[in-house]
Formats: sequence, C-alpha cells, structure tokens
Amino acid sequence: MPQSRVASNGHPRVLMLAAAALAAVAFHERSSSGHSSTRWDALPRSAEQLVEPIRLPHCGMAIVEWRATGALPVETSPSDRALAVVDEACRSAFERYGAFLRAKGIPQPRTEPDSLPVISVLPANVLLDGKAPRALNDLPTRFEAVAPAGCCYWGLYVESLNHLFVRNDPLMIDVSGTVRANPRFIRTLTHEISHVLGSRLGVWTAVPYDRQMDERLAEEFVAFMGMTSPVESSTEDLALHRRGAGAP
Repeated sequence: MPQSRVASNGHPRVLMLAAAALAAVAFHERSSSGHSSTRWDALPRSAEQLVEPIRLPHCGMAIVEWRATGALPVETSPSDRALAVVDEACRSAFERYGAFLRAKGIPQPRTEPDSLPVISVLPANVLLDGKAPRALNDLPTRFEAVAPAGCCYWGLYVESLNHLFVRNDPLMIDVSGTVRANPRFIRTLTHEISHVLGSRLGVWTAVPYDRQMDERLAEEFVAFMGMTSPVESSTEDLALHRRGAGAP
C-alpha cells in the first residue's frame, strides 16, 4: 500500500509554473468513471471545509477539512487529544528534519519553509469508508487526476496544489481499552512532512529532483525518527482497530 505520492514528476520550479498555467486553463483527464476530472477536484469544496481552520501551536499547516469515520468515532474525530497527536508529530518532525538532512549530507538552502500546505484529514482505510466520496481513496472521481497510480493511499502531498491529504486516525484504542496515540498515523504524517519540507526548504533547488529519491528520503526520515514498522495494509490496520475495540 503506497504511503504517499507527489502528484507531479518534475522539478518544483517547473511545477509552480505548471500550477499557474492550470489556474487559467484546467488540465482535464478522462476518469475511469467517464467524467472529466482535474487535479483541482481533489481540493475540498467550500461546503466540505471546516467553518474555521484548525491551527495548532507547533504545526504551521492549518487543518481545513476533517472527515471522521462512523465506525471509529473516538479514533477519527478531531478531539483535543487527537489534535495533540497531530501537533506533537508536526513538532518532532519539523525540529529534526534539519538534523536528518545534515546526517545525509544533503544541503538545506532555506532555514525556514517558504510556505506550507494546508491539510485535509480524510478516511483512508478502504475496508471502511476509504473509497466513499470525499475519502482519500475515492480514486475514480475526486482523486484520480492527482493519484493516477491507483489504490491505496494513507497520505498524499500534492505540491502543485500546496495541499496535504492524510489519514484520519490519530488515535487508537489498545487491548486494555486505553485511548492512545496511533503510531501508524504518526508514521504516515512524518513521511508526508518529509515530502513537504524537502520541497519547501529548497532541497530540490540544490539537488536535482528525483521522485524515487524523494520517496526514499521520506522513508529514511521515518527511520531516522525511530519508526521501524513497515506500512500496513487496510486489512492489518482494520484488525488493529477492531482488536482494540474488543472485536474478534
């Protein structure tokens, strides 16, 4: 199961020019469902956005959309505890990304990001509602133009839209019934922040952009942060959530 995809394959400067052109003339693709889709379909419409963006003290990326999963209300709702998990994951990743680049011998042209994306927090497990409309793996309609490689995604940073889409389960319930931070969510967000910071700190202005290298660096950053577990499937993820809920 893919952890993330940057929707564009070129150098960031080229991508910004392409995004500007797309603002004037939409880039259309014919989706598998037969409708004409554009990358802008991936963005939340006004009625789908939160009334007020959620701004966290240690995360410069405002949350503009949050969709919970009905079967997992505690784990996937924007509670104070869930927001604290998001904020702490942001804080840790932002604080240590510079040290990661230095350890890898990779230049960091900017000390601070030139801009940061906003975030949509969306259902992603395809065995629950992860393929429903306005979910992260709603690939036949809303996300097909930015995620053409196919199912399935836990996170997706689209540089040309300056938007980060991420799974909606910051919390989990363990076998004792205790609500705690979900390490799978933290892993996903950490991976995606590597994509964000690699772009916004100017790494790809100093190093020729390579999509495979970008993905490899994101996984190496996850390991640098002490996370060693592989990316789980929807089946594995659902089993872990159900085990905590006491299901067989």
